[in-house]
Amino acid sequence: MDFTKNLFLIISISSFLLLHTTNAIRLHIPIEIGVTKLCSGTTDPALCVRTILPQMHGGFNRYKALEIEILVAKNQALKAVAIIDELIKSPSCSQGMKDSLAVCQNQYGNIIDSINEAITTVQQRNAGMTNLKFSAVFSYRSTCEDEFQPEIPPPNLANAAEALKVIGGNVLDISKGLENREIRMMQKKGLMPDYSKVTSPPSKCLHVVGPCSE
Repeated sequence: MDFTKNLFLIISISSFLLLHTTNAIRLHIPIEIGVTKLCSGTTDPALCVRTILPQMHGGFNRYKALEIEILVAKNQALKAVAIIDELIKSPSCSQGMKDSLAVCQNQYGNIIDSINEAITTVQQRNAGMTNLKFSAVFSYRSTCEDEFQPEIPPPNLANAAEALKVIGGNVLDISKGLENREIRMMQKKGLMPDYSKVTSPPSKCLHVVGPCSE
């Protein structure tokens, strides 16, 4: 009789541990799988995985992944700022080119400000607001490009701007996906997100190839 009771107790404990272990596995998504899935619908999935995965530590987190990609975009914008500063100081830079670069210098300052605002909102786990804040990056970038029409920007600046465009596209794709997820979760609770405090609408220049004016 004691043997039967002990056997039943062992089976019960084993079943309990198996159930909770299975639930734990379901709750904790492996980092590589999570990042790959998150990046699958972005502008450049391979670049998205390559820039996020090495910086993702301590388990997969969608908002942390988005913040990492925003920081990558910020670093790219800072590279463009450094290129602009160097070009302006160059003795071979014409006055007309300096005037155009000065406009870009101002626009990239606005880009950095918008990115910093996006970082703040993603840290607040508000992907909808992050998407709105970051969308301004494309408008400012386009204004810089327009300054060189009908000429083209210096090659090194053009390359930096194009890299920012691709990474920025990844940011907007991820943030939009998270925004949709937030909306679904709020709808289940009978709520809706409130963006009434947003002062700047999304840019119509998102993902536009070439010049675009607001």
